[in-house]
Amino acid sequence: MQIIYFEAILIEMLSKSKFILGQQCAKSFWLDLNDEPPTNEADDAAKDRLRAGDEVGEIAKEIFPGGKAVPYLKGEHKEMFDITKNLIKEGATTIYEASFIYDDIFVRVDLMNKTEKGWDIYEVKSSTKIKKYHEYDASIQWHVLKDLKLFILNDVFIVTLNNKYEREENIIPLKYFSIDPITDVANEKKIEVKDKILELKNIANFDKEPSVDIGPHCKKPHSCVYLDKCWPKNMNDIDSIFRLYRLPLKKKLNFYNKGIDKFENIKDVSSLTKTQQNQFKAYQTQSPVIDKKKLDDFVSRVEYPITYFDFETFTDAVPVFEKQRPHMQMPFQYSMHIQSSKDEVLDLNDPHPEFIANHLEDPRQQIAESLIKNFPKSGTIMAYNESFEKGCIETLAKFCPNLENELLDLNNRFLDLIIPFRGGAYYDSNFYGSFSIKKVLPALCPNDKNLDYKSLQISNGGQASSSYKKLRGQTDKEIAHTREELFKYCRLDTFAMYEIYTKLLSL
Repeated sequence: MQIIYFEAILIEMLSKSKFILGQQCAKSFWLDLNDEPPTNEADDAAKDRLRAGDEVGEIAKEIFPGGKAVPYLKGEHKEMFDITKNLIKEGATTIYEASFIYDDIFVRVDLMNKTEKGWDIYEVKSSTKIKKYHEYDASIQWHVLKDLKLFILNDVFIVTLNNKYEREENIIPLKYFSIDPITDVANEKKIEVKDKILELKNIANFDKEPSVDIGPHCKKPHSCVYLDKCWPKNMNDIDSIFRLYRLPLKKKLNFYNKGIDKFENIKDVSSLTKTQQNQFKAYQTQSPVIDKKKLDDFVSRVEYPITYFDFETFTDAVPVFEKQRPHMQMPFQYSMHIQSSKDEVLDLNDPHPEFIANHLEDPRQQIAESLIKNFPKSGTIMAYNESFEKGCIETLAKFCPNLENELLDLNNRFLDLIIPFRGGAYYDSNFYGSFSIKKVLPALCPNDKNLDYKSLQISNGGQASSSYKKLRGQTDKEIAHTREELFKYCRLDTFAMYEIYTKLLSL
């Protein structure tokens, strides 16, 4: 897109967050600036990240305790700037959320601390490593404060979480955080930042949204809330080029830009992977592609009793329990359906081992002891994407040395139910290019209301995680309801595996 520069009058103050949005996509920036309603609302995981950012920000203040905070006053940018200037004038040496305006750009600095050489500024992030857009976050602040010339600037830092840190009785901020100077990076980006500001000011005055082609920027670093406004209406159709299994996005876009948006437009099928060719064939023939030898090979590895098993986990940016690391996967729930023999028929509502930890206590010892008690001493443990479950068991073994050997022995018995699908033993067009259990189950067991995830209040792992963490602030009645919904979700995950494996056996 060619940009023509001219003197611009901003409709709205250009904030740091809007600058970062404009870095990602000019069209999304314009739509957001003009209050266009999103077509794709943020999911639970995105909302959880925002909450985590607030929690981490509060802990970060303890790096320089006793500072003065500038309150957030919605729409009152000048008043927040005035409060900041007064704090500096009155001799404050540490300021939280210091607010500044320069050239119609508004920024809030997470932390400012005065040294003998000048002021250091800190951009705090709830991730465990520095990302490119974090550098732009800090660079626009550096640009504004440099040009504002209110005081002497010393250095700019990005503060991230130390993923090696294990919480002690209390969080020790200087161990919990990693603090990295990026002054050189901010100085290098100064011209780029200035040019981008000029470009965004220009775009802000467009009468209509700019034209921007779809691409990887639509999903990175953040998934766009206007995705459906730009992407093709048929992108989720069963024969959409965007549904080709594990085809890199760049190749999908290359196909799409050449007018190849459906399977039928693909000329050279031989260039596709084996799984993609199976996907193509299943769509053409309107019947599953089955390799019975591969199915037999998988079935031959199964030993009864089969324990269909699934974990649910949560993560905390700010660790709650001792020896918990930032963003560590913490198992809090499991379900297991146990099939003693090939002829045994299971029912979704049969009594079966299941567990949810007390949300006010560290779940690891509780859940580990329950696992050892309830797992059969022999037979196959069947999971879907077993690496996740096995990783959780390794985490529990490390935390529970008294149960370490028994827990790690479980990992020798796992068999991954995704193998027949990923390995080419079975492909159904209704998988829509995905081997997730939520695509495989309805394809193999259609029109069964008992197996419908959409009927559940909690229908995916992200919702399960956030729902469990919300228990910490709920009433007894709310807790009982949430726990029941969590049980329903995890129960369906393990029963779904039984249904899928039973279907494979019938072939």
